[in-house]
Amino acid sequence: MDISAASAHPTPGLDLSLFQQTSHSPSYASLTQNFEHAGELHDYCIPVNSYFPPTRVMDALYRKLPYALKYYPSSNSDLAALVCAFVGLPDPACVIVGNGSTELISWLNTVFVQDDVLVPVPSFGRWTDEPQGLGRRVEYVAYSDAQQQHLSAAAFVQAVKDAGVRNAVLCNPNNPTGSLLGREDVIWIMQQLRHLDTLVIDESFIDFSLPEPPTVQDVVADYPNAWVLKSLGKNLGLHGLRMGYAISCPANIARLRRHLPYWNVNGITELLLKLVVEEKAAYEASRRRVLQDRDYLHRALQAVPELTVFPSFANFVYVRLDEAYDGEELRNRLLLNHRCFVRTCGNKVHGSSQYLRIAARPQPDVDYLVAALRYELRQAAAA
Repeated sequence: MDISAASAHPTPGLDLSLFQQTSHSPSYASLTQNFEHAGELHDYCIPVNSYFPPTRVMDALYRKLPYALKYYPSSNSDLAALVCAFVGLPDPACVIVGNGSTELISWLNTVFVQDDVLVPVPSFGRWTDEPQGLGRRVEYVAYSDAQQQHLSAAAFVQAVKDAGVRNAVLCNPNNPTGSLLGREDVIWIMQQLRHLDTLVIDESFIDFSLPEPPTVQDVVADYPNAWVLKSLGKNLGLHGLRMGYAISCPANIARLRRHLPYWNVNGITELLLKLVVEEKAAYEASRRRVLQDRDYLHRALQAVPELTVFPSFANFVYVRLDEAYDGEELRNRLLLNHRCFVRTCGNKVHGSSQYLRIAARPQPDVDYLVAALRYELRQAAAA
């Protein structure tokens, strides 16, 4: 696929000032004027599952939607049982459900992380920004180009010990770098850091890492200071419903549940959970298709000489743009001229706008983005 000057044209109505108004990225709703122009935007920013849920799930959801809106949802413990049925966990007493994983992050930062914390960076902003806002001392250990954006288990543990912190967070895979540690490495980390007050393993993207994801959700409850955090919205391709859950020992779950509102998760989310419990095979098939898309995206980006492409084990790929080009300008030109929405990482701790996180999409969408990238890079080089 090639893009010519005739096919590249500015898109009216896109407000670039939105990027200056948030520490994350502008919402899809704000960029598309409350979804009025949703079909015109090519989204490579938000890492979603492009193949789930099936149409039959959405049809059933729409049929029952009036009742989910009218009546109260079930209790958190009932929703935990639904999550367990879907993901194959045996004990709902070890699971708590949140209004998205970010709600649980906030509660963990408030209730359990009472002291200083170490976070590898760059990372998801709620793990770096929120503890600072709560007055915690936040220490960092950095991913680096020299290590291909990989941080070993030994390096992480040593950084925690050197910093003298009482809490630590490990995103596995990491967002935005896509770095991954194996299951045995993470178990070793939990063993080495038993002395901490709290250790969180954020597995929000782990379902899109490998055919057999190296999750530790089945053993984390054996470690009294440890948590695993998961995002159902990302997995199921429905970020807007805000679905997340955490796993820990029953005592931790009971303590955290005392702080949550009784109905912290809405009835639409409960309805969806009941529907997807019957769709495990469809979800597994969708997950594996996303892995194929990620690998295709990785290969396609490697063919763009102006990009350094790092190994990725998530449903996105992390790249560095050559210093001869400006990352924010490239993002803006992709958005204005081609309606391609990508994420730069300049608003992250230890981040830079020369680094982009590009979400996996089906092959035709990737081909369109790569053609747009090549066109804009040619234009910038000729300027």
